[in-house]
Amino acid sequence: MLKQRFFSALIIIVVISLLIFLLNKQYLTYLVALISSISLWEFLKVRFTNAYSLLGILLFLILIFVSFSHVLSNLLISLSVITYFLSAFLILSFPLNKTFLKKPMVWSLFGFVIHLGFFASLIQIISNNNPPSSFLELESGKFLIFYIVLISILMDSIAFFAGKSFGKRPFITNVSPNKTLEGFMAAIIFTPLILSIISFNIFNLPFFLVLCILVVVSIYSVLGDAFASMMKRVVEVKDYSNLIPGHGGLFDRLDSHVAAFPCFVFLLNIV
Repeated sequence: MLKQRFFSALIIIVVISLLIFLLNKQYLTYLVALISSISLWEFLKVRFTNAYSLLGILLFLILIFVSFSHVLSNLLISLSVITYFLSAFLILSFPLNKTFLKKPMVWSLFGFVIHLGFFASLIQIISNNNPPSSFLELESGKFLIFYIVLISILMDSIAFFAGKSFGKRPFITNVSPNKTLEGFMAAIIFTPLILSIISFNIFNLPFFLVLCILVVVSIYSVLGDAFASMMKRVVEVKDYSNLIPGHGGLFDRLDSHVAAFPCFVFLLNIV
């Protein structure tokens, strides 16, 4: 199982990396729309019928065109950030709110808001005409995509190894029983610190400000993972699909990134 997960992850990383670097802005936008749609489909499918999920995707494809407007794009990103912030209270109070989360309107609203925010934030980066790119000394927003992805990867990796090595105290076990407080603390300290040092000469921002942004985004990546785990427990499924061998569905792999991207772009827009 571990070997299967490793090779699946390796193939995904290589393929996605090549596509990001080789595709132009137009086709990269299509790729992001496809990935977002598949992820939302999985999220809807574990709760609703195929017909309802298909209608949801058609509506989503219509709504993503709205995100090309700079004003509406920022609105969608802001709504996503607010949604994940509020999800922290839902995560802490779970499973007392299980009936509320299972309501069709609540489930649908969560799915649309977080995926629209994810798509809109990536489009702002790819377009290279909006505030996030102006803070980079590099011309291409493609580097920024990898940089934000690295936040969640480091958070997961450091938390996993630190938790296995000296983790004793449980952390949000009501939605994710394998997490430990020691693992979380190690990740939230070292991830922002490592990335701040790496990006010292890349961002046109003070070191301390970059560090603060990375701390907040790192917390959001944890919220994204915990939110996805909570929603799986609402409908009592192990994975959102079996699309990726050993990993489950696309949303199972994207959960932390879906939260991290809107948060990062939101904070850069503010500063």
